[in-house]
Amino acid sequence: MGSLLQFALLFVCWLAALATLLVFLETWFGLSGRNRFLARRASGAYGVITVFVPMRGEADKVDRTIRSIFGQSYPFIELVLIYHEEDRRFAQMVKDFRTARSHIPVRAVPTLFPIDSQNDRIRALEQAQAAARGRWFVIVDADVNLDRFAVETAVEFSGSNEVAVLGLRPGLRCRSFLQKIIAPSMEHLLQMVRIANRRREKRRTMDFESSFLVINRGAFDIINKINHMPGILNDGAWNMWGYQVEGLRTFEADGSRWMWRDGDVRSWSSNIDPERRYGTSSAGFVIGSAIMSLLSIIGLAFGLIHGVDNFRGASILAFSGVSYLLMWISYFLFARRLRAAAWFAPFWVLSHLPAVVLTLAEMRRIQVAVNPRKRSASLTRS
Repeated sequence: MGSLLQFALLFVCWLAALATLLVFLETWFGLSGRNRFLARRASGAYGVITVFVPMRGEADKVDRTIRSIFGQSYPFIELVLIYHEEDRRFAQMVKDFRTARSHIPVRAVPTLFPIDSQNDRIRALEQAQAAARGRWFVIVDADVNLDRFAVETAVEFSGSNEVAVLGLRPGLRCRSFLQKIIAPSMEHLLQMVRIANRRREKRRTMDFESSFLVINRGAFDIINKINHMPGILNDGAWNMWGYQVEGLRTFEADGSRWMWRDGDVRSWSSNIDPERRYGTSSAGFVIGSAIMSLLSIIGLAFGLIHGVDNFRGASILAFSGVSYLLMWISYFLFARRLRAAAWFAPFWVLSHLPAVVLTLAEMRRIQVAVNPRKRSASLTRS
């Protein structure tokens, strides 16, 4: 009986090591070249860059975003702050930034309407366009913090690769000590769900809803002229992803190294990808990850206690060691990307199990929130 249990443990440890290896390779080596953002310092030949910030949401997050723009390394930046003129918080904030001593000129564009929806955001940007002098437009969401080289590297990438529109997805970073420990495991679980669902998902259409968007002024003017032709019913030139124009290239990539939002492990997936929906299979992958992590601990304990006198014991210890080491490396790499607790990587299992519980709870919360909408939509159609 003991021999049968050892063989079963060897088999599941082998499966766990194989699955962990496949996820590791797909995560860190499966990124295709067309989605890789290779950044470098700008050569300084891009002239003035106009940065638009539609001000909405929490005032302290907006303040941090604007201060990160003031700290950019690129010297030729002008800042355009767009706000609802009846919002006293933002009106006072704009006044304070305009009177502050800085090499970055600040232009204020008040609007008659609150900037709540995506359509309001586009209307506000259309109104602010007249105040822009830059050869490049950069639109930043009001809750995104920028690394000091973010604008410089993004414009250099667009210019050197002849990209007319560049959309970068910001990452998440936690502030509290405990959340910095759990965050890499949360990101690992979410990445595993992405890999599992990648083949079944249709490629998302890129649009103007990018939190960080770089637009070439010349390409913008071309699309703007097209939209003003008789018979063209598009709202404006800000949505450029669907155009097939000679010389107009678009690019979307991960920009988590250069920009980020303040994250919370209790709503990790909602902050990164609010449109994603989870089913039973996604929860199954998360539970499977928890089982694999426990198997690596059980296999290591079995191998260390019973020794490696026979082939089965040595194989169990080897497969469990491979699984543990790969998870250790993944935690360390995710922690470096998130600026989290990389030193905690040897103890990743203590972070992984709480992350599984938080991820399952969030998936359940998202599913409960989506089901009433589906029922109401079906009732409306009927």
